[in-house]
Amino acid sequence: MLRIRPLALIGAFCWAAAAQAQTANDCPQLPPDTSVRWEVQPGPEFVFCRAMDVTSGQQAFAVTVGRSATFKPRRNDRVGDRVTIDGTRTYWHAPENELTGALVRETLLELPSGDYAHIIVRARDEAALERTLRDAEALHFSDVRLGSK
Repeated sequence: MLRIRPLALIGAFCWAAAAQAQTANDCPQLPPDTSVRWEVQPGPEFVFCRAMDVTSGQQAFAVTVGRSATFKPRRNDRVGDRVTIDGTRTYWHAPENELTGALVRETLLELPSGDYAHIIVRARDEAALERTLRDAEALHFSDVRLGSK
């Protein structure tokens, strides 16, 4: 019976390593100094990546990578200056959000693969928003691949 436990433990480590390797291609690369980790939820034509704060367990931001754009940016919703995310110039948008009271920012990137990345940030206050936007703006999408095309 004792032999089975080490084998089960080795199997669990291999499974965890495979899951981690999969998320490396499904989700963008996080900045090295961030305090979030990815939770990945694959869908039929997309991957939903939730950046979860390791301290609080709360979602800091999310990225949906898909074959089609899930977000339609509106010029009237633009806030702030143009930003660059992994070499792509874009704007943050602040859609109306009367339901939760959270500060919300969204943007859409077209990736070199032809896929789209919809980034959405929600924060309780301006300080948290600024910190989370900084993390989102430091994402790298160069290794992101959405299945086989």
